[in-house]
Amino acid sequence: MKTFHLDKVLFFIVIILFVAGSVVMYSASTSQNPDSAHYLKRHLLNGSIAIMLGIIFARFPHQYFRPLRYVILIGIYLLLLGVLIYNKSMGLNHPARWLYIGSFSFQVADFVRLGMIIFISDYLHRNQHKLADFKKSVLPAFILVASVVALVAIQPDLSSSLMIMMLCLTLFYLGNIQISHISAFLSLGSIAAMVYAWTNPYMWQRITTFLSDNVDVANEGFQVHHSLMGLAHGGLGGVGLGNSYVKDLFLPEPHTDFVFSILGEEFGFIGSLFFLSLFLLLFMRGLRIARNSADSFSMLLAIGISFSVFSFAMVNIGVVTGFLPTTGLPLPLISYGGSNLLATSVMLGILFNISSNNESGKVLSAERVLNIDF
Repeated sequence: MKTFHLDKVLFFIVIILFVAGSVVMYSASTSQNPDSAHYLKRHLLNGSIAIMLGIIFARFPHQYFRPLRYVILIGIYLLLLGVLIYNKSMGLNHPARWLYIGSFSFQVADFVRLGMIIFISDYLHRNQHKLADFKKSVLPAFILVASVVALVAIQPDLSSSLMIMMLCLTLFYLGNIQISHISAFLSLGSIAAMVYAWTNPYMWQRITTFLSDNVDVANEGFQVHHSLMGLAHGGLGGVGLGNSYVKDLFLPEPHTDFVFSILGEEFGFIGSLFFLSLFLLLFMRGLRIARNSADSFSMLLAIGISFSVFSFAMVNIGVVTGFLPTTGLPLPLISYGGSNLLATSVMLGILFNISSNNESGKVLSAERVLNIDF
């Protein structure tokens, strides 16, 4: 791109989330290592790499992903099969979610999610005129999504697999696939997920713990119970930065999946509402970018990225506040974790590129379906 138009609103939302989130993550991690700044240093190192990746993909024309669709699809399967084969060959007992390259490791599901957003967006764009033919166009897409979701689930990572499935179904709906077909796929996927969870004791225990009225808070209900205690302790205005007590005494690894509990305790309801508003603003800005996109591929890509970041944030917060079963999904731009931060930065970089493309004077497409003014 010869000219790059920076979306200033989106830029400031992302910067505030990352900077303020780094402060929260640092506060939550000070007691997790003899060096109180250990995780902050690593987070900022990951953040530096993430910023560079974000800049690269913001300048990389997103339409160039379309001719690379099959390379991306092959990459998805290589990652998913590679991590399973690697862990099996190395005799590792922990879940096969991370792929190790020397001293560097990353969680493959984060990048699979991005790859699926790109591939499904392109697939729906190319097959718009054939989507009425279920066998030739819709069924192959469903089989593709089902195979990827299954490979993620057997790592095992049921929560990430379900998020990928819901993300793809959202794109299917917006891409004009019949709601009856989507409903059938969702029903089959939900049944398969429940059966799979039932065959894995720790997954089933999380579900039964969530549904139970009598939870043993000393064991399976430990994290959520003390997460809620921290949020309650924060009250309206919070106890102040660094003054959380649950991070030191009760919550294990509070800088990862339950960082929002520390945020709520130290900054209170007002601070929590501020962060929630930022995620909502990011989502709404993404929808505005999608609305102004020049074609259905750009529109679906912008929606997929925006919904991915927002839904991860809402699920994480839902777990922390006890509205959802424990999933292990991070809070984007805030939780400690390199692979999620890097994947999120690439997604946001692509979103910046779509926005810049819109501002460069491209003709709007008649396929535009959103009408959100923000």
